[in-house]
Amino acid sequence: MPKQLNKWLYEKTRNILRWQAKVTRKCIEVDGYNIAYLESKNKHKKTLILIHGLNDEKDTWLMMASALKDKYHLILIDLLGSGESDMAMDFEYTLHNQADFLEKVITKMMKEKAIDSFSLAGHSMGGLVVLLADRLPIEKFILIDTMGVHVKLTPLEIEAQKVDDISQLPFLNPITKKDFKEAMKMSMYKPLYMPNFMIEHILANKASRLEFEIKKLFDVIDENIRPRENLEKELSQIQQQTLIVWGKEDLGIDVASAYKMHELIENSTFKVYEKCRHYPQIDKPKELAADIVAFLG
Repeated sequence: MPKQLNKWLYEKTRNILRWQAKVTRKCIEVDGYNIAYLESKNKHKKTLILIHGLNDEKDTWLMMASALKDKYHLILIDLLGSGESDMAMDFEYTLHNQADFLEKVITKMMKEKAIDSFSLAGHSMGGLVVLLADRLPIEKFILIDTMGVHVKLTPLEIEAQKVDDISQLPFLNPITKKDFKEAMKMSMYKPLYMPNFMIEHILANKASRLEFEIKKLFDVIDENIRPRENLEKELSQIQQQTLIVWGKEDLGIDVASAYKMHELIENSTFKVYEKCRHYPQIDKPKELAADIVAFLG
């Protein structure tokens, strides 16, 4: 199938999912870069901002967003260099730099949208970025299968130690359809069905950004696919109420890290989902949405 047709079908499918979640694509300019985000219309409701993980984008929240669409004013942000946001080749994508830039983005949004308070959720690497954006007036934290605490090696980390170049690992940079489907199995307990046109478009897009994505990868993680920053100290200093959510069968960040985070964050609530891997927002979107509602009120 021609690339242009794949792209058109992919965008049509994505737009249907956005419509179902009642979110609209918007853009904000910060330091000369365009940052894409999705926003719901419920501006009179509590604001919840969602931050995606490494090699990811804002649309991975859409299933959960659909379950929350009438509950909150939702903002789903593409981090700089991800999704539909600008690729900045000269930017150092360390976790601290990404957090500093996210602070600028959210601060500008707060001013333009007259947002007084908000809660901030992060998935995987996004959880680390959220935690480091600590100069923001965050009401509550939600951390979902978040990097930052080293407790136990996972099967994927053990596999990473066997290779010379982790950028060649299929689950980090899938190149073929087979690689992509295997990566889905490793990330999700029950992988989503994706038609070939979606897979082909995603792989073509990854191939066009490969050098850039490898740069981002090595700015964030080391040769054992562990984050370059350990945030145990920062976690122990969190004062806000925090919801920690984890997939029990997460192959990338062992659930032992969740127990450690719960121990470190004094004012935390902890939920572990059975039959769930690294993406609770996809494996358990309704359950996660219900727990977020119970937590945020």
